[in-house]
Amino acid sequence: MQHKEMEVMTLQIAFLGSPLLLAALANGLCMRFDCLNWLKRPLDLGRSFRGKRIFGDNKTWRGLFIVTVFCILGAWIQSLIQRTGQLPPWLPLCDYKSLWLPEGLALGLGATLGELPNSFLKRQLAILPGMRKRGILGGMFFVLDQVDLAIGVWIFLYFLIEPSMRLILLSLALTIPIHLLVSIVGYALGMRKTLT
Repeated sequence: MQHKEMEVMTLQIAFLGSPLLLAALANGLCMRFDCLNWLKRPLDLGRSFRGKRIFGDNKTWRGLFIVTVFCILGAWIQSLIQRTGQLPPWLPLCDYKSLWLPEGLALGLGATLGELPNSFLKRQLAILPGMRKRGILGGMFFVLDQVDLAIGVWIFLYFLIEPSMRLILLSLALTIPIHLLVSIVGYALGMRKTLT
């Protein structure tokens, strides 16, 4: 991949994923100030599988709601920016003007639901939320913790954007440092209880 092509794709990914940063901020503030308690209920409704919780208490209806609503809001803002005609023609990966709602839904639902298989596996392996295993398994879960939301997003966005494999792989690589940075900042500001 040439340097210029990577730069263009990085900017396209950054613009596409920008509503997720807005959603992460909103969700972090909601957790920090304990808002919307009526939605602070586990997605698994407290149920278990093989004697272990399905997802645990940290995956809540509140998170699903906040992330999805603010991704939709972010996608709507993207559509307004595109309507101004000020975006370079190569930057948008889709027509945000007409697809902002499905894009926002795909980002929000993909990011939230994309984390659930990972949570399920960790609960089944008796890894508590925020805790890490050592060794190869720990390393695998560390990487999965960073990219699971991006995988979920691409599953939901795939037919809307029809991305190249290079675009997907670059987005997964970019997600690792961005997710780590967001986690560190969220932890430092008291928006998260753990760094993972």
